[in-house]
Amino acid sequence: MRVPLTTYRTLCTEYYDLEPHPYHHQALEFYLYQAQHAHGNILEPMCGTGRFLIPLAQAGFDIEGFDASPEMLSALKHKYPQAHAWQEFVQDFKSDKLYSLIFVPYGSWGLITDLEESKKGLANMFRQLAPGGKFIVEIEPVASAPKTLSTWHSAMSTRKDGSLIKLNTYPIYNPETQIFASACRYESIVHNAIQQTETENFKQYLYRFDEFEQYLCAAGFTDIKKYQDYKKTTAVDKEAPLLIYECTK
Repeated sequence: MRVPLTTYRTLCTEYYDLEPHPYHHQALEFYLYQAQHAHGNILEPMCGTGRFLIPLAQAGFDIEGFDASPEMLSALKHKYPQAHAWQEFVQDFKSDKLYSLIFVPYGSWGLITDLEESKKGLANMFRQLAPGGKFIVEIEPVASAPKTLSTWHSAMSTRKDGSLIKLNTYPIYNPETQIFASACRYESIVHNAIQQTETENFKQYLYRFDEFEQYLCAAGFTDIKKYQDYKKTTAVDKEAPLLIYECTK
């Protein structure tokens, strides 16, 4: 039996929802366009709190998703109760349904830090893709590792009622294992007093520049395209902090 997540719990989930992604508007436009050309069922593994699943569902697309975090799914269902989403790990996913579009945005795939488990997940994605279907996945490469490591960083998000969630992180990166890790401490601050705390050890695998396409090919994907942004720029800089892969079955 798979060990439950020790990350993406209550305060982490709330902070995630409060903290906007700097390129979310461009990313959402990108995936709305992909959905418009999918002509079939759509799946978002690792869907989180519904940053993409909810607007795509509201736009009328037949989309469903899953996530390993019960807290993330709870937040998703609170915002959009009719969402078709459930708890599952990518590596364990099986379905009788085939999908014309499967997508995993924002580097979430790197949360699968064991390469064999990552390959198993890619094999599952290939199996569940309809013939001619498209799989799109974003990864964060080695170049995305923070330049300032082994020191504490702090950030703050404000709730609608004016109370705060403070995040303290201590990031490290091991170039031999390609694992980026961060000790995280979340603090819920109400009326200038800490009311709740939550700690987690966040880990993410960062791929070498040409590494991920090898695993995509091994899983069976063809016509693999690599972009460095949502404009589909194919002249990819090796120092780009994000790589987007678009492949077909």
